[in-house]
Amino acid sequence: MARQVEAPPKGKASLFDLNVEKILDHWGVPEAAREVIANALDEQALSGSAELQIVKRRDGWHITDFGRGLRYQHLTQNENPEKRRRSDLVVGKFGVGLKDALATFHRRGVEVRVRSPHGDITLRRAAKTNFADVKTLHAAITPPSEPRRRGTDFTLGGLSDSDMAAARDYFLRFAGDEELERTELGS
Repeated sequence: MARQVEAPPKGKASLFDLNVEKILDHWGVPEAAREVIANALDEQALSGSAELQIVKRRDGWHITDFGRGLRYQHLTQNENPEKRRRSDLVVGKFGVGLKDALATFHRRGVEVRVRSPHGDITLRRAAKTNFADVKTLHAAITPPSEPRRRGTDFTLGGLSDSDMAAARDYFLRFAGDEELERTELGS
Protein backbone atom coordinates (compact mmCIF):
# COMPACT_ATOMS: atom_id res chain seq x y z
CA MET A 1 0.00 0.00 0.00
CA ALA A 2 1.32 3.46 -0.86
CA ARG A 3 2.34 5.78 1.93
CA GLN A 4 -0.15 8.56 2.59
CA VAL A 5 0.97 12.18 2.53
CA GLU A 6 0.81 13.55 6.03
CA ALA A 7 -1.20 16.72 6.31
CA PRO A 8 1.27 19.60 6.23
CA PRO A 9 1.16 22.36 8.81
CA LYS A 10 -1.48 24.96 7.98
CA GLY A 11 -0.33 27.07 5.05
CA LYS A 12 2.53 24.71 4.11
CA ALA A 13 2.44 22.23 1.22
CA SER A 14 3.95 18.76 0.99
CA LEU A 15 6.15 18.60 -2.10
CA PHE A 16 5.97 15.56 -4.39
CA ASP A 17 8.92 15.48 -6.80
CA LEU A 18 7.63 14.84 -10.30
CA ASN A 19 11.20 13.96 -11.39
CA VAL A 20 10.78 16.08 -14.48
CA GLU A 21 13.93 17.92 -15.46
CA LYS A 22 13.59 17.74 -19.23
CA ILE A 23 10.18 17.35 -20.80
CA LEU A 24 8.58 16.60 -24.11
CA ASP A 25 9.67 19.63 -26.13
CA HIS A 26 7.38 18.73 -29.03
CA TRP A 27 4.32 18.80 -26.78
CA GLY A 28 2.20 21.91 -26.78
CA VAL A 29 -0.64 22.96 -24.53
CA PRO A 30 -3.29 21.07 -26.59
CA GLU A 31 -1.43 17.78 -26.07
CA ALA A 32 -1.20 18.41 -22.33
CA ALA A 33 -4.92 19.22 -22.14
CA ARG A 34 -5.61 16.08 -24.19
CA GLU A 35 -3.92 14.01 -21.47
CA VAL A 36 -6.09 15.56 -18.73
CA ILE A 37 -9.24 14.99 -20.82
CA ALA A 38 -8.21 11.37 -21.54
CA ASN A 39 -7.69 10.75 -17.81
CA ALA A 40 -11.12 12.22 -17.03
CA LEU A 41 -12.76 10.07 -19.72
CA ASP A 42 -10.96 6.99 -18.37
CA GLU A 43 -12.14 7.72 -14.83
CA GLN A 44 -15.69 8.15 -16.08
CA ALA A 45 -15.53 4.79 -17.89
CA LEU A 46 -13.84 2.90 -15.05
CA SER A 47 -15.97 4.29 -12.21
CA GLY A 48 -19.29 4.56 -14.04
CA SER A 49 -19.54 8.18 -12.95
CA ALA A 50 -21.38 11.06 -14.62
CA GLU A 51 -20.25 12.67 -17.88
CA LEU A 52 -17.18 14.86 -17.51
CA GLN A 53 -17.52 18.62 -17.93
CA ILE A 54 -15.26 20.95 -19.88
CA VAL A 55 -16.26 24.54 -19.21
CA LYS A 56 -14.67 27.97 -19.27
CA ARG A 57 -15.05 30.12 -16.16
CA ARG A 58 -13.51 33.39 -15.01
CA ASP A 59 -10.46 31.64 -13.55
CA GLY A 60 -9.78 29.48 -16.62
CA TRP A 61 -10.83 26.27 -18.31
CA HIS A 62 -12.12 23.51 -16.03
CA ILE A 63 -11.89 19.82 -16.86
CA THR A 64 -13.99 18.06 -14.23
CA ASP A 65 -14.75 14.40 -13.70
CA PHE A 66 -17.05 12.95 -11.05
CA GLY A 67 -15.11 9.79 -10.23
CA ARG A 68 -13.00 8.74 -7.28
CA GLY A 69 -10.63 11.70 -7.20
CA LEU A 70 -6.97 12.16 -8.09
CA ARG A 71 -4.40 11.04 -5.51
CA TYR A 72 -0.75 12.05 -5.45
CA GLN A 73 0.15 8.42 -6.28
CA HIS A 74 -1.36 8.98 -9.73
CA LEU A 75 1.53 11.36 -10.46
CA THR A 76 3.99 8.50 -10.94
CA GLN A 77 4.97 7.10 -14.34
CA ASN A 78 3.50 3.68 -13.48
CA GLU A 79 0.52 2.71 -15.60
CA ASN A 80 -2.59 2.05 -13.59
CA PRO A 81 -3.17 -1.74 -13.33
CA GLU A 82 -6.93 -1.13 -13.50
CA LYS A 83 -6.47 0.58 -16.89
CA ARG A 84 -4.46 -2.39 -18.17
CA ARG A 85 -7.09 -4.89 -17.00
CA ARG A 86 -9.93 -2.89 -18.55
CA SER A 87 -8.17 -1.48 -21.62
CA ASP A 88 -11.34 -1.89 -23.68
CA LEU A 89 -12.91 0.95 -21.66
CA VAL A 90 -10.12 3.51 -21.63
CA VAL A 91 -8.81 6.04 -24.13
CA GLY A 92 -5.63 7.01 -22.26
CA LYS A 93 -3.32 5.09 -24.54
CA PHE A 94 -1.13 7.94 -25.68
CA GLY A 95 1.94 6.46 -23.93
CA VAL A 96 2.70 9.40 -21.66
CA GLY A 97 1.40 10.42 -18.31
CA LEU A 98 -0.16 13.12 -16.29
CA LYS A 99 3.13 14.44 -14.98
CA ASP A 100 4.28 15.10 -18.55
CA ALA A 101 1.12 17.14 -19.07
CA LEU A 102 1.73 19.08 -15.85
CA ALA A 103 5.32 19.81 -16.89
CA THR A 104 4.14 21.02 -20.29
CA PHE A 105 1.57 23.33 -18.73
CA HIS A 106 4.24 24.74 -16.41
CA ARG A 107 6.74 25.26 -19.24
CA ARG A 108 4.10 26.94 -21.43
CA GLY A 109 2.86 29.28 -18.70
CA VAL A 110 -0.53 27.67 -17.98
CA GLU A 111 -1.40 27.88 -14.29
CA VAL A 112 -2.65 24.55 -12.92
CA ARG A 113 -4.83 24.01 -9.88
CA VAL A 114 -6.21 20.56 -9.11
CA ARG A 115 -8.94 19.97 -6.55
CA SER A 116 -9.80 16.48 -5.39
CA PRO A 117 -11.29 15.01 -2.21
CA HIS A 118 -7.77 13.74 -1.48
CA GLY A 119 -5.96 17.08 -1.73
CA ASP A 120 -5.34 20.22 -3.74
CA ILE A 121 -2.36 20.34 -6.09
CA THR A 122 -0.46 23.24 -7.63
CA LEU A 123 2.97 23.26 -9.27
CA ARG A 124 6.29 24.72 -8.19
CA ARG A 125 9.97 24.30 -8.98
CA ALA A 126 12.03 23.23 -5.98
CA ALA A 127 15.39 21.66 -5.22
CA LYS A 128 15.61 17.89 -5.15
CA THR A 129 16.08 16.50 -1.64
CA ASN A 130 19.78 16.70 -0.68
CA PHE A 131 20.67 18.34 -4.03
CA ALA A 132 20.05 22.07 -3.74
CA ASP A 133 21.58 22.78 -7.16
CA VAL A 134 19.12 20.53 -9.03
CA LYS A 135 15.68 22.08 -9.38
CA THR A 136 12.78 20.01 -10.67
CA LEU A 137 9.06 20.42 -10.93
CA HIS A 138 7.12 19.42 -7.83
CA ALA A 139 3.45 18.98 -7.09
CA ALA A 140 2.64 21.11 -4.04
CA ILE A 141 -0.02 19.14 -2.19
CA THR A 142 -2.23 20.66 0.48
CA PRO A 143 -5.24 19.25 2.33
CA PRO A 144 -8.40 19.30 0.21
CA SER A 145 -10.24 22.60 0.06
CA GLU A 146 -13.37 20.59 -0.77
CA PRO A 147 -13.05 17.23 1.05
CA ARG A 148 -16.64 16.27 0.19
CA ARG A 149 -16.33 16.97 -3.53
CA ARG A 150 -16.91 14.16 -5.99
CA GLY A 151 -14.15 13.65 -8.54
CA THR A 152 -11.35 15.88 -9.72
CA ASP A 153 -11.40 19.43 -11.08
CA PHE A 154 -8.45 20.68 -13.14
CA THR A 155 -8.42 24.46 -13.47
CA LEU A 156 -6.17 25.63 -16.29
CA GLY A 157 -5.58 29.36 -16.03
CA GLY A 158 -4.28 31.07 -19.15
CA LEU A 159 -5.28 28.23 -21.48
CA SER A 160 -6.53 29.76 -24.71
CA ASP A 161 -9.83 28.88 -26.33
CA SER A 162 -7.97 27.70 -29.44
CA ASP A 163 -5.75 25.36 -27.38
CA MET A 164 -8.82 23.85 -25.72
CA ALA A 165 -10.53 23.45 -29.10
CA ALA A 166 -7.41 21.69 -30.44
CA ALA A 167 -7.34 19.39 -27.38
CA ARG A 168 -10.99 18.47 -27.81
CA ASP A 169 -10.37 17.74 -31.51
CA TYR A 170 -8.32 14.69 -30.48
CA PHE A 171 -11.56 12.99 -29.39
CA LEU A 172 -14.35 11.86 -31.71
CA ARG A 173 -16.94 12.25 -28.95
CA PHE A 174 -16.49 16.05 -29.04
CA ALA A 175 -16.60 16.31 -32.84
CA GLY A 176 -20.34 15.65 -33.04
CA ASP A 177 -19.77 12.81 -35.51
CA GLU A 178 -21.85 9.65 -35.37
CA GLU A 179 -19.94 6.48 -34.48
CA LEU A 180 -20.24 4.18 -37.48
CA GLU A 181 -18.49 1.13 -36.10
CA ARG A 182 -16.58 -0.04 -33.02
CA THR A 183 -13.72 -2.52 -33.39
CA GLU A 184 -11.12 -3.95 -31.02
CA LEU A 185 -8.89 -1.04 -32.09
CA GLY A 186 -11.46 1.62 -31.29
CA SER A 187 -14.10 3.65 -33.12
